[in-house]
Amino acid sequence: MFLKRLESLLISLPLSRPHRIRHNHIPRNLLNSSCSNPWRRLGCGSLKYPLSERIAHGKFASTWMPKEWMLAGAFGIQPTSEAPSGLLALSVIVGLPLALWTYKCIMMYVFQRKIIYMGYVPMGARSEALHEDVRVPKGIVCHEIRIPSDKRVTLSGILVHRENAHRITHHPETVIVYFQGNAGNPLNRLPIFDSLLSAIPSATILAVAPRSYWTSSMRTPTQSGLTQDYTRVLTYAADRFPNSNLVVYGHSLGGAIAPCVLAQIPSTQLPRVRGLVLENPFSSVPAMLRALYPQKWLPYHHMGPLVWDRWDALRAVEAPPEGSVLRSVLGRTAVFVSERDEVVPPEMGRDIFARCQGSMKGEVGVDLGRLVVVNGALHEDAWKKRQWTLEMKAYIQAIERISRIGEGDSDPKK
Repeated sequence: MFLKRLESLLISLPLSRPHRIRHNHIPRNLLNSSCSNPWRRLGCGSLKYPLSERIAHGKFASTWMPKEWMLAGAFGIQPTSEAPSGLLALSVIVGLPLALWTYKCIMMYVFQRKIIYMGYVPMGARSEALHEDVRVPKGIVCHEIRIPSDKRVTLSGILVHRENAHRITHHPETVIVYFQGNAGNPLNRLPIFDSLLSAIPSATILAVAPRSYWTSSMRTPTQSGLTQDYTRVLTYAADRFPNSNLVVYGHSLGGAIAPCVLAQIPSTQLPRVRGLVLENPFSSVPAMLRALYPQKWLPYHHMGPLVWDRWDALRAVEAPPEGSVLRSVLGRTAVFVSERDEVVPPEMGRDIFARCQGSMKGEVGVDLGRLVVVNGALHEDAWKKRQWTLEMKAYIQAIERISRIGEGDSDPKK
């Protein structure tokens, strides 16, 4: 195909060198007197067979190759025997990586919300159906719910409780409101909820997918949009379970979202929020970007100021607004850190806990704050560890005890 293309290009070229080319080495039976074809007129003779067929039969002669002036005219090729200059080599060595870095930086900036909010991962996460595509673990009951949010946004979620806890499903002592990470949907977390409810059978778990996740409305996810969604979820939980303790549980990106959302809500609006659990939380999205690209010579390391949705949990817990829900639960914040977390540096969780404790110095109240390092755990499997189950159970029971007997308990951790 290439040879035929080359032959057709050469045939169409105007001939400006009519000098005769000798064919002494070509058998006479391959030549005739016809000169009607411009390519064949080049030698004032005629080839019986097209150029491509001659090459295919192995009878191609070197003098039949197009001359340098033809290649230069057809393809812009200027043959030279000189070595590449140092400037050319330098431009290739420096320019190529620079062009690739620039391209990736532009793509990261333009599509940053596609990178942060991956509701499309894993494949099918937006279309999975309860009971059809995802099996509910034995011993728990799962109900789908729909919660209207702002601007024609409707959120999809699930309510999960133990099968033998039907009598308390309408008035559970504790409702755990789950803020998910940046990928998947609530159905993917059913094994986690099963493990949690095995330790705390009296609890109910509310897990709602924000916009662009699962079957919730497909709207562009933003920090302000997700703040509105999760505020609406907490309001729904408080309205549906008015006598229950609300404990907010955020994992990964959800662990950064939770403090930022609670910092925006007045405690008078949600007085039943009694606890906060952060598991492997981001300290902020720009900090996470630097953790993913620690090399300072990489341009991505310095793109933090260009992030639109910062989710700065560290700043939120360091200076919580007076009268906010976050301020009221800061001393009751439990931070779980996986010892071998391969995604989020464990130092981020430790820093958040240290800031929580620092912000509560001099405050009057019961301190239920705790830092739990789950031994041997990775980013996504801390819930499989017995230590995680025991610590979660102890924390929720302490919250329930405080709620029952009041803040005057001298040692609520007993």
